[in-house]
Amino acid sequence: MAPALPANGSATLRLGLVTPVLDDWDSLAILLRELDHRLAPVVASLHVFIVDDGSRLPFDPTTLSIAPHGAIHSVHVIRLAANLGHQRAIAIGLIEAARQADLDAAPDLDAVIVMDSDGEDRPEDIAQLVTMAARHPGQIIMARRAKRSESLQFRLGYRIYKSVFHLATGRVIDFGNFSLLPIAAARRLTYMPEIWNNLAACIMRSRIPFQAIATDRGHRYAGQSRMNMAGLITHGLSAMSVYTDVIFVRMLAAAAGLAGLSVAGIAIVTAIRLFTDLATPGWATNVVGNLLVVLLQIVVIVVAAALMLLAGRSNRQIVPAIDAASYIAQITRIALPARVALPDRHC
Repeated sequence: MAPALPANGSATLRLGLVTPVLDDWDSLAILLRELDHRLAPVVASLHVFIVDDGSRLPFDPTTLSIAPHGAIHSVHVIRLAANLGHQRAIAIGLIEAARQADLDAAPDLDAVIVMDSDGEDRPEDIAQLVTMAARHPGQIIMARRAKRSESLQFRLGYRIYKSVFHLATGRVIDFGNFSLLPIAAARRLTYMPEIWNNLAACIMRSRIPFQAIATDRGHRYAGQSRMNMAGLITHGLSAMSVYTDVIFVRMLAAAAGLAGLSVAGIAIVTAIRLFTDLATPGWATNVVGNLLVVLLQIVVIVVAAALMLLAGRSNRQIVPAIDAASYIAQITRIALPARVALPDRHC
């Protein structure tokens, strides 16, 4: 059984934090200052892993405001060689957090927090995640939005996304990336190809037990959100890609049902034509022809989809824990007050 995390106010909890950043350095500086202050009574140490997802300007360490006796004990900046997107940046951050823990650069982490750097995931909610984790040892704790403050268009699009996801997969997804992962769960997830596309859907697919708690959406510290309708659609498709096989089976069942209706329709029309006087001239031929076209299209689509799925399964999948290193350009550990900085490592 996994060890229980301290409930709150403990001096023994060693916590990692992964946050992806794309040019939003002002918000990050505010976030780290908030974390350093708010988590000091909650954790023994906080080890931050910033994933620079191809920003135009590098991180400026002089913007940090870290107290000598605050919660933050180390800050690693992982600069990616190219912009990979939010989800893959998170995956690489989790990989590096687990690897650094193994190298004793962030020793004996109990768990890893994943959160955005813009302030919409609130630092004050981390204490709730820690408390819930203490009650459910070994389980992942997900933050579910109790209130959303985005535009009406965005909220409508998000509802459509959740409905389509449920219809396609049979699962309900109502949480995002803000989460607490026990270190053993984080290590396990980094070997799952699905984490390369979507963290929340990967957690659902991993069979690792998880709990969800309600949190409110915070306000951005600085700048404007880059999420738009196109980004939401891409995010939704990435989440559904984790369930490609499940979606295929459900589509196959739907196609079989539609094919059965087409065959039944052909049989009924044929019976009406042969055994009754109800059919008008040419009517049965047209209807049977149209139903045969529908049936043929269903067969072609199912066969094509099946061949694509089988071809994909025969290819080697990305294993993030093994393959992600090629996307890392540099890892820098930032010097903090009263702490010794480690040299940069170039990949």
